[in-house]
Amino acid sequence: MNILALDTATDILSMALQTAKGIWYTEIDGGLHHSERLIPLVDALLAQAQCPREDLELLCCMEGPGSFTGLRIGFATVKGFALALGIPYIAIPTLDCYGWAHRHWPGTVVPLIDAKKHSVFTALYQGGTPISAYLDIEISHLAELLRGTPQPYLFTGPDAPRFYEGEANIIGGTNCYLDPGARKGKARELLEIAQKRYTLNPRGDDPQKGPRYLRKSDAELAKEGNHEGPIGRSGGDA
Repeated sequence: MNILALDTATDILSMALQTAKGIWYTEIDGGLHHSERLIPLVDALLAQAQCPREDLELLCCMEGPGSFTGLRIGFATVKGFALALGIPYIAIPTLDCYGWAHRHWPGTVVPLIDAKKHSVFTALYQGGTPISAYLDIEISHLAELLRGTPQPYLFTGPDAPRFYEGEANIIGGTNCYLDPGARKGKARELLEIAQKRYTLNPRGDDPQKGPRYLRKSDAELAKEGNHEGPIGRSGGDA
């Protein structure tokens, strides 16, 4: 099956293409410049695999949380392709892709995406399955969230390197590990999960579906006169 997966949720742009001949992958860790880079990279990947756009059968993107702008670009691209080609698309929660990547970890996997305002987007995983809700949580509350969960802890995700040392000191460094590939894109995992989802729902996602932000945008919060908001708020730009 010819599947194209686009990971635009963070400042690491990655994409994976699967055909009968194999899997092709590319990524750029170059900041949030996805709008100008995405389509040329898609065309280059398709050309490398000798797979015309018209031969694609399924598209997938990150559902969120993540960058407000990045998620919108991903959704707009796959929806546009899906409409033009008459094929389905599937959006997968961003944090699930990080949990799935480390499904064989013996303890708890903790993906971290910077949510600004001293907060992170996170969820906890064991065996590739979430054991918590998707959260927008202050980094100072992370140790409390982990209390009572199976050790050791693996911190992953694009912003794990930034927060790891401080959290490891609080929790206990002997039980904490930093994923050496924390800043790797997750288009491969996105493709794998979407393909599994497709077998259960060949029609794909509703065309009206949109990103899962977890926090309202700064403009929305300013309008409400509430810049902090509760844990679990939806909307916003990471």
